[in-house]
Amino acid sequence: MAGVSPTDETKSMFEVVNDELTSNLQSFMDSLPSLAERYGSYLETTKSLNPKSRKGDHGVLSPLLKRRLPTDEQPSTPVGKLTVQVPEGEDMLEVELRFYAKLEEMKPSGTVPDLPDDEMLLKNLNYLTCEAYELRIILSGVCDWIEMQMPAIKSEDNRGVEVQEAVIRHLVHMRGAVQAINERQRAYTDKVADYATKYYKNPAAGRQWARALFLWNHDYWDQLERDWRELRQIVLLAGRRLSLNMEKLTRPRGNTHHYSYM
Repeated sequence: MAGVSPTDETKSMFEVVNDELTSNLQSFMDSLPSLAERYGSYLETTKSLNPKSRKGDHGVLSPLLKRRLPTDEQPSTPVGKLTVQVPEGEDMLEVELRFYAKLEEMKPSGTVPDLPDDEMLLKNLNYLTCEAYELRIILSGVCDWIEMQMPAIKSEDNRGVEVQEAVIRHLVHMRGAVQAINERQRAYTDKVADYATKYYKNPAAGRQWARALFLWNHDYWDQLERDWRELRQIVLLAGRRLSLNMEKLTRPRGNTHHYSYM
């Protein structure tokens, strides 16, 4: 098939796609500070809402455990729009204890009260899922952009191409970590449904299954913290990796093509 070359229409489509991918990269690099700040805000709010967090920072061993938000204030960031579903002054432990009292009260009738949802946890999960979805799309677009910059295969002078391939591998790994957040949410939902089913099917063991669900929710706040921290680290590390290698990514063999980010 020697001498075969793309048509003008195909070349035009290449340019259209490349421009779109370049715009995605430009937007990602420009928004790095705001993305990291937003994820950090969600992280700090999650830490403040985690039932396991200390009331105050006395004796905290690591700065990662400290809560930057006052315990008696709600943040002024978008995540601050979350509304607590329990009266002021109460927490999920108090809700749980009141639930057990109602459970004992209804036991003679052979029925059980409805399980209370941790609305704060569910809303935080929804925010996390939306952010992870957007970041996964962005990272996929950056990988595609790098592939669009790869030159024709040659038997020599492939150092720039090796850099491109290495950066793609790192970004694909990061994209997989972001995708895992969505998979964990599905696993969380399946587990909640399983506990709830067993709770309603076994009224005699209702307290035990309700307790299992409450513990599952309490523990999942830890996972939320890890996920928000991971999202923040991913955008910063991806941005740094791209910035350090931008020259080789755009001009793997020292060609003269220029793109908007440069």
